[in-house]
Amino acid sequence: MPPRSAILVVDLLKGFFKNDPTLPDPLDARRLFATVRRVIDAGRERGLTIVFVKDNFLPEEVGHDKHFKIWGPHCVVGTPDADVVDELAPRPGDYQIAKKHYSGFSGTRLDAVLRELDVKRLYVTGAWTEACVQHTVIDAFYLNYEICVISDGVSSPDRAAHDYALAYMQRYHRAEILTSDQAIALFSRPAAAA
Repeated sequence: MPPRSAILVVDLLKGFFKNDPTLPDPLDARRLFATVRRVIDAGRERGLTIVFVKDNFLPEEVGHDKHFKIWGPHCVVGTPDADVVDELAPRPGDYQIAKKHYSGFSGTRLDAVLRELDVKRLYVTGAWTEACVQHTVIDAFYLNYEICVISDGVSSPDRAAHDYALAYMQRYHRAEILTSDQAIALFSRPAAAA
């Protein structure tokens, strides 16, 4: 069986897109959701694994976790904030990984799931580019995954921080920076090449 690819969808959660002044919305959310939807649909057609990586906090952690000291309460289990946005709702067969840190790998089962599925290449989408996306990419690099960040499939409320994070991931963590069209074109190649 050839090595597989996966699409990571990082923190595209209702709690980050509700016009809360403590959590500014990434720029152009509708465009972002449409782009990621197109990437996911194309990936599904080619048999790529879809993994939603989600901030996910227990109610009793509110007020005690460092995360809340910076960002305030968000993505608490049992609230709509912790759910993936409706436009990208997971389907049966998709994976959902709960996280409590910026990185999707830190303290989660993400690496174990990907290795069990023989995933070698990651196509990364999500929000915010300079926070959870970048930290996930950094850990993926150290875990020896091939990394493609989909430039129009990640976003931030700060365009300069977004651009800097893309350049940083490319330079220091060997992330290939692709547009959604470029990534989808790779999906159409044989599974071993994607």
